[in-house]
Amino acid sequence: MVQTVFFKNARGLLLKGYAHVPRTYDTAVVFCHGFPSNSRGSTSQRVGRALPRAGFLVFRFDFSHSPDSAGKFEEKLMSREVEDIKSAIDFVSSRFSFKKLVLYGHSTGAIDAALYAHRDRRLHKLILTGAVADLKGAVRYDFTDGQVKDFWEKGYMVYRRRGEWVDGKRLLRRFYDEFFLLDIPRAIQKFKRPLLVIHGEKDAIPYEQEAYALYRMANRPKRFVLIKGADHSFHGRRHFAEAMRHIISFIRK
Repeated sequence: MVQTVFFKNARGLLLKGYAHVPRTYDTAVVFCHGFPSNSRGSTSQRVGRALPRAGFLVFRFDFSHSPDSAGKFEEKLMSREVEDIKSAIDFVSSRFSFKKLVLYGHSTGAIDAALYAHRDRRLHKLILTGAVADLKGAVRYDFTDGQVKDFWEKGYMVYRRRGEWVDGKRLLRRFYDEFFLLDIPRAIQKFKRPLLVIHGEKDAIPYEQEAYALYRMANRPKRFVLIKGADHSFHGRRHFAEAMRHIISFIRK
């Protein structure tokens, strides 16, 4: 069963989410989508279908300043997304009854999850896919040289992606600036519960070594899995199935 829900974040903005609720479960998984994607993106929806079949409640939601949640896109910040995670967990914890809570972030959602996880004692485990350790280097994956130039000269950039919801959307430079302010290594070194890092061998946004660097700086217990032949979002059916097998095994342990 899928429930469409709405809840407010700490700034009073209304966020939209989807709760995938199996008949029986004792574990809830909160999923954080990438940028500039949303909870209706393919990765989010596939996770929402796969994990409930294994007996886990899955909650996926739109961060603030995304299509289905309140807030102007141009004012989006990763630090605001990090705060939204707490609001999502607060909502899930008040709405559903479960014994274990897992945070799962993909791509920029993995950045947000890595920054947040150590703050919340309610979390039992953390899963990161398509993750990075160094935000300063990762900025090149999200923005072209021309877009960076616009940030510096105009104070904003405008997306040109015909046919996508983000086409024509303006993004203020403050989002870019946070790549040089937020500290993933410091945050992940404070997290002291089980961690699973999964990466696609053919992921070029980011490369394998960047995810492995994040894994190396994390505390034990931890595990790193490289999916051979997989891209950033595990689009191949076999690759996604393999990623899910590792995730399900990790959650059940």
